[in-house]
Amino acid sequence: MMEFQGYLRADGTVGTRNYTVVLPTIDCANAMAKKIADGVVGAIPMLHNHACIRVGEDRRIGQETVIGIGKNPNVGAVLVVGIGCEPMCAQPIVDEIQKTGKPVDFVSIDKEGDYDTLIATGIAKLQELKAKADAFTREPCDVGKLIISIKCSASGTMSLISNNPVVGAAMDLLVQHGGTAIFSETAEILGAQQILKDKSVSEEVKKKIDAVSADMLRKIADAGVDILGSEPNQGNIQNGLTTIEEKSLGAVSKSGTTPLQDVLQYGEAPKGTGVYFMDGSSTSAPLFLGGFMVGSQVGIFTMGGGLPARFRGLPSHSSGFHALPTLKVLGSPAEVDVKDDFDIYTGSVITGEESIQELGRKLFEKIIAVAGGEEPVNEQVVGDYQEMLQVYAIGLLM
Repeated sequence: MMEFQGYLRADGTVGTRNYTVVLPTIDCANAMAKKIADGVVGAIPMLHNHACIRVGEDRRIGQETVIGIGKNPNVGAVLVVGIGCEPMCAQPIVDEIQKTGKPVDFVSIDKEGDYDTLIATGIAKLQELKAKADAFTREPCDVGKLIISIKCSASGTMSLISNNPVVGAAMDLLVQHGGTAIFSETAEILGAQQILKDKSVSEEVKKKIDAVSADMLRKIADAGVDILGSEPNQGNIQNGLTTIEEKSLGAVSKSGTTPLQDVLQYGEAPKGTGVYFMDGSSTSAPLFLGGFMVGSQVGIFTMGGGLPARFRGLPSHSSGFHALPTLKVLGSPAEVDVKDDFDIYTGSVITGEESIQELGRKLFEKIIAVAGGEEPVNEQVVGDYQEMLQVYAIGLLM
């Protein structure tokens, strides 16, 4: 059994980080959560855009996202901050998080009576929670407990040749050691469905691939556009891509060569280990949050190159999402001058200096190091800057 230094939780899951989190029930409580978190050194607020205006399926997704944030094993303790008039108040959220066995408590306006009392009570409770979380220490944990979320961006002609296949090779190693990988971006399997179907474990999984693809095409058609045979992203065009099908061929390669276990709905947890596809947006922010809410402890952001590789941040990502340490992978030799802004540079595949398998091993070892506490490059770049987490939406926002 291969091991890394992680935080073993009461429910058997393993964290790569041990944050004490202040979690608002709804976006209206964000400011109060931030104020309380600022009162305790080392605590972090996880602010988000879940709102009362979400209805139907989106309301369920929002509520499950908030609960999932608190349940993630990278969170050592949670203070929930509520108001009392939101669709799901603090107590039911606490009840769900408590099932993991981690320390959790809450404050809310309807319970505390006024703003000042809520802040004072919240800071006092948060100090107690942080003391409990700080009692956790790293210990040897099975690499097979890791769940990795994968996202590709700045796609180009290099993506199918270097960075995405390297990520795929690393995921093959992860699965060999009992781990789990989740990739998403339904629009970016269009034209490459057969590749995924050929490595699916069952006819049922193949049907699910067809179903989510058809649903995405319907949504695109409802918007009055047709992206098949074209490339809608200007950055991808600059990087040499001409069609969504070309982009998809590169995108699916990051899942590796091991069998596809299942197609998950957004926010649905894997039922076992191995490689899974999650139906969802190509936008980084809700994609990584979808993985985090079902237990992902490390993210991988793989980039072909071009201008997005040069601004140091992660495109369309919620900056400051420290609870999910995320590695950056660069593929294009044209951006070799900025390779120090990335955790792994794979342009050496193009120049013939290293093989996909060699770099896949390097990336896998880097994942283990980051899981054990090493700081990825992105966290050094972002610093204290933080944006709201973006909750996925599929329908009407009233």
